[in-house]
Amino acid sequence: MTGEPRPGRRMARHIFEAEAYRRIAAGNAPETLSEFAEQLAAWFKDTYPAAPATSTNFIETAIRDIWHRRHETIGSEL
Repeated sequence: MTGEPRPGRRMARHIFEAEAYRRIAAGNAPETLSEFAEQLAAWFKDTYPAAPATSTNFIETAIRDIWHRRHETIGSEL
């Protein structure tokens, strides 16, 4: 095996949660959860090209709690 690690589902969940939190804190969140999941799927594919594809449904589930707390996260409305 060469190159980057191939994250499994558990590791991928943490990766998506961290990136979602980072984007929300920076004020870079779209209007809908599904759009956010699509953006994160594209980001993941570009960042981890050797990793297996991840469905947007999996990503939505992984970031749903962060998404619903996004206003608290940044302390204002998006």
